Amino acid sequence: MCRSVECVNSYHGTATVPDQGEPQIMTGSTTPDLETVVDQPDEQFRKNLGPALDGVDDEDDLGELLVTQPTAFERLTERMATFDEITAFANDDPETVEQYLTVLWDGMGLIAENISAVGDAVTVDTVVNWAATDSPIAFHADTDPETSSISGGPGLADDPEITFEGQTEVLFRMLGDDEFNGQLAFVQNRFDIIGPLERSREFNDMMEAVSEEMEALA
Repeated sequence: MCRSVECVNSYHGTATVPDQGEPQIMTGSTTPDLETVVDQPDEQFRKNLGPALDGVDDEDDLGELLVTQPTAFERLTERMATFDEITAFANDDPETVEQYLTVLWDGMGLIAENISAVGDAVTVDTVVNWAATDSPIAFHADTDPETSSISGGPGLADDPEITFEGQTEVLFRMLGDDEFNGQLAFVQNRFDIIGPLERSREFNDMMEAVSEEMEALA
């Protein structure tokens, strides 16, 4: 299984990947793979993202993506975090956006489990929700330093410690925009924090550390 340390460690360049042929991340002969889709113009990106994500919708396929196309995951995260049309995308095609959120959190979980530097950066035990006020999108994350684990995906978790509620654009920028100024967005009332402010800062600091470790792998 691609969840093995050897497989996902190849994301870090520490193992040799056997030749397994072309990665199966196409749903048809005319559908580009994910690495191609992330660089497409906005209209094509929106059209092709769902079919491309169909090819990484289980654990083994996602692990293979992290091995065979190690920069695609990071580039997809950045593209969605900075996508100008994300609010319209979330309203017009919430299924694809939720599909992306599944891939995002499952991918982070795989990397945290198998790359010790990423897992060691998980230092806050918490459950966090994000709820958009201008689209149907909602998602959650669960982090556990005892197991060095990150999990999450579409939908709201029960009994979250922290909830970020606000504009879809802001919530997605939290997930991967290096230039996002959370303090400014909060002062501008673009999102609210339900729960302890100090814990939200601790969570934010932790996720920045996790992101830095993941970026160092590419």
